[in-house]
Amino acid sequence: MAGWDVHTHLIPPTVLSAAHRGEFGLSIDHGSLVVGKERLPLGKLADPAALLQWIDEQQLDGAVVSVPPGLFRYDLGVEWAELVNQGLRELATPRLRVLGQLPLLDPAAPAVAASLAGEGVFSGFAIGTPSYSGLEPVWQVLDAVEAFTLIHPGHSDDERLESFYLTNLLGNPYETGLAAASLVFADVPGRFPGIRFCLCHGGGVTAALAGRWQRGIDTARPGISPLSLPVAAALRRFYVDDLVHDAAVLELVSATFGADRVLAGSDWPFPMGSSAVSAARAVAAEELTRPLAKEVVAR
Repeated sequence: MAGWDVHTHLIPPTVLSAAHRGEFGLSIDHGSLVVGKERLPLGKLADPAALLQWIDEQQLDGAVVSVPPGLFRYDLGVEWAELVNQGLRELATPRLRVLGQLPLLDPAAPAVAASLAGEGVFSGFAIGTPSYSGLEPVWQVLDAVEAFTLIHPGHSDDERLESFYLTNLLGNPYETGLAAASLVFADVPGRFPGIRFCLCHGGGVTAALAGRWQRGIDTARPGISPLSLPVAAALRRFYVDDLVHDAAVLELVSATFGADRVLAGSDWPFPMGSSAVSAARAVAAEELTRPLAKEVVAR
């Protein structure tokens, strides 16, 4: 039994080349890619052969690759997305499936999504956790092509998280839960059922808060509009990876999203990832993450 790891990361070679040229505010310093205040150690992140070795060690068919979240950089628009996507094309092989970069907050994002979906190269898209306000045209395209759409948390701006590595230990799960809540309360899963959203890290805090969210709906809390689906049903339209580091939490995640919606995800090669993947949960990603090859016109 083999399958796919849906949550792995590589830095595209075009980004590394741009860093060596000092473009896009990037640089290389002491073996790290410097992106603003963030430093991404190169090593395995810049080595597709190391990821292929991981695939062999885990006896998988392959891995689904997205850029590290520090490279989403939505403020840089289409030019940055083009650079990243060209590098992802260069990484794509039968054993490495790639998730495209969208200039998510740029008006061109729907057209970029439609174009990438028709190439037959990208297996979907990876998006961060900025505000999702105004993204209806993007959701329309992703719905039309039934895109696998990995939601990976970005850096939280809460300064209280700077101690004890809480930016990752607490900030990342919170950011993922915030993204899920934004989608649920905007009725995106109900209105765009074709999008195959996949939440990283078991959905973050989502499973623990699902009942509270429904209580907010039931008691008509301010700012909540009627939804086409109750929270429990909406969450059953998401996929999640299984990277929660706790068997009891994995049981909760499986009960909340459905055991068949929990996929193998390692977060390779980051230290907060997993040292092994579940073969059974890796198999489920085979059909979900096949390269898209569907033409659609953005509205």
